[in-house]
Amino acid sequence: MELFDGLVDDEILIGRPETPVAVALAQHRELRDAYESLLATLVVPDGRLAEIAREVPPGVSVPVSVITSGGAGGLLALARHNRAGVEIASVEPTLRDLDDLAGSAARVVSAAGELGPEVPVFIELPYAPGWEAAVELIEAADLYGKIAAGKAGPQQVVEQLAILIEADLPFKITSSLEGDWLALLAAVEALVAGASLDDAAELMRLDDRDRFGTAVSSWDQTTQSRVRRRIRRLGTDRVQDVINNLTMNSELPAP
Repeated sequence: MELFDGLVDDEILIGRPETPVAVALAQHRELRDAYESLLATLVVPDGRLAEIAREVPPGVSVPVSVITSGGAGGLLALARHNRAGVEIASVEPTLRDLDDLAGSAARVVSAAGELGPEVPVFIELPYAPGWEAAVELIEAADLYGKIAAGKAGPQQVVEQLAILIEADLPFKITSSLEGDWLALLAAVEALVAGASLDDAAELMRLDDRDRFGTAVSSWDQTTQSRVRRRIRRLGTDRVQDVINNLTMNSELPAP
């Protein structure tokens, strides 16, 4: 199902940082062998890139998404990164100045230009005053947004989703919860179709995987493209659970 192609980011090193790099990398490669079409990247803090590079076998390249620790400065440092075996497929900075999110966004956008247009940049947007202005700057720069769904209730999540959709800013959603990701996809589709915030939030509160699995598997190509135009990645440290959730009632083989 094209809806799921390259959708899932493996965030085991973020959600479970105590995991040894060798173990995380081995598990990620097993998942990639089993679900190559679904997995996007292994998400890595920039401080652990060297560890990853040391564990990658010769002749193998692992696509990673790098979470930068130094704001705009971290992006500039990453632009000079070059390690065999590690393919920087995307970068994920966070806006850190909560008193001036628009200014922080402007600095990150400027630094992102050093990476080149071929590297997608997903900028995490804290839910704080002024974040809507930051959304406008990020969209104008043709970058991407990122929100942490696991840190908020359904009403806040759909409010953020609605603003991103209204701004036409594609985004990544990340959560350490197993949750019902099909419900999240359904909520996004509903918002795109014009549903109210309350109706979209109610979808996220429902515990009915069979209903959502049947609904999502029935989406035609136009609907799938409409949703994926907004949701570019789902980030989780529970990749197998999320794949089980997403592939239920779809034509993908059961895990």
